[in-house]
Amino acid sequence: MTRPLRKDAVERRDALLKAAAEAFARDGLDAPLHLIAAQAGVGRATLYRNFADRSELALAVFLNQIDDLGRRIQARLDDPDVFLIFLEEIVGLMLESAGLASAVRDLKDEALAPIRRAMRQAGAEALEVSRGAGRVRADLTVEDIRVLTLMLGAPSRTVRPEDREVLSRRSLELVLDAVRPQAGRAA
Repeated sequence: MTRPLRKDAVERRDALLKAAAEAFARDGLDAPLHLIAAQAGVGRATLYRNFADRSELALAVFLNQIDDLGRRIQARLDDPDVFLIFLEEIVGLMLESAGLASAVRDLKDEALAPIRRAMRQAGAEALEVSRGAGRVRADLTVEDIRVLTLMLGAPSRTVRPEDREVLSRRSLELVLDAVRPQAGRAA
């Protein structure tokens, strides 16, 4: 049984996550860890006490960003298009965090389980709201969030940075068309 972190330990961990997110966005995943620790106002030992290595830190930053996405989506559950908004927000997250998305992609399958779980959790209620309002296909399931996320994230991982935004936006257009109720019907 793990004990909850003390308030000061939580604050140091949060400062590390914030500093890492900023450093990774600015300098990519090769941002020096000692500079991340310094920006957070802690020593390297504190960084390594919280995160064993760069991959663990990147995973924690990405999970933190997904949790934040989930909170923003929860605040919009009164909008019948909330699942479509969720998909748009995923693209924004992928564009913002292309380096993180690439690093996460390289993790072993078992390390990806928390990301998959967090993404499903972030979008599950939104899917229910939009499906109930008839704004998305009735056959969409929570498990489809993984498929949609992979489709939306592909440009973040596979194309040159200068093409990333255009292809990400086009990917979003196609996915939005695919999830709407008229998708898949014969013309």
